[in-house]
Amino acid sequence: MKKTVLIFFLMFLPILGGAQDDEHYHHNHEEETIQQVDTIDLEKEVNASTKLENNQDKPVKAKLDDFPNLHPLIVHFPIVLLLLGGILQLIQLFVLKRNLDWVILLCAGAGFIGAYVAGVYAHPHTHDLSEMAKKVLGQHDIYAEWTIYASALAAVLKLGSIFLIKKNRIFEIAVFLVLGFAAYSVSEAGHYGSQLVYIEGVGPQGDYLESEGHGH
Repeated sequence: MKKTVLIFFLMFLPILGGAQDDEHYHHNHEEETIQQVDTIDLEKEVNASTKLENNQDKPVKAKLDDFPNLHPLIVHFPIVLLLLGGILQLIQLFVLKRNLDWVILLCAGAGFIGAYVAGVYAHPHTHDLSEMAKKVLGQHDIYAEWTIYASALAAVLKLGSIFLIKKNRIFEIAVFLVLGFAAYSVSEAGHYGSQLVYIEGVGPQGDYLESEGHGH
């Protein structure tokens, strides 16, 4: 009987030893993970402290060269102009005022120029984006491209309503539809752009942006 118990004990001894080794391994692995997290947090604190110290010596108003990209500074102009142009064109459907046509043309034309500059010359290059950020950026670029085309077409149509087809309500409705689509597209592009910055963290202090000047 004693021999039988001894044999069973010797059989289970390696299993008990393996369990202890696994427990020791998991314990060490957890300690290494905690150390890695602490190291990352420490690096973030050091970087934040360094940025804070560097910013203390800077003037309150930043220079244009201090911005990693000029896209956010330019893109607000087409957003405002195209939205305003769409609203004015809606009013024009009812009043058909000649002077208002010129204001709408200015909004559409300047909105197109602003959208083109923001979407082509001041469009930032990105790197190391997450999969979600890539999808959001893709949607942003699609709506930005639609904004450029729609605003250009709206400006051309508005020129036609001023010089060729004057005070034609049917034609003004067509202008409104195109300009309204441009306003919708630029608002959607702005939405996805805000999502990139404030949710995905792309852009603040140059994060995920390539440093290659202010151009495209």
